[in-house]
Amino acid sequence: MNNEKAISMPVKEIAHMKVILATWYSFLRERMDELSKEDFTRYLKTPVIYDLENDQIELLFTGTEDLLQKFKDHVFKT
Repeated sequence: MNNEKAISMPVKEIAHMKVILATWYSFLRERMDELSKEDFTRYLKTPVIYDLENDQIELLFTGTEDLLQKFKDHVFKT
């Protein structure tokens, strides 16, 4: 747990938040063989923060640096 990191993803619309959270869940499910049951459960707990200043929601994803990088690559495929 000591090598865990966090990334924040801003979201303007609730519909977008649902899609991103579903993508995170699907991404984690695809990597069940790489994660312990405890890690999978812990990583699913995604804090949602409302940023009043910018009128947007921020999703806070946690995991290892490698896992989060793979997720960013998965979401922002080029």
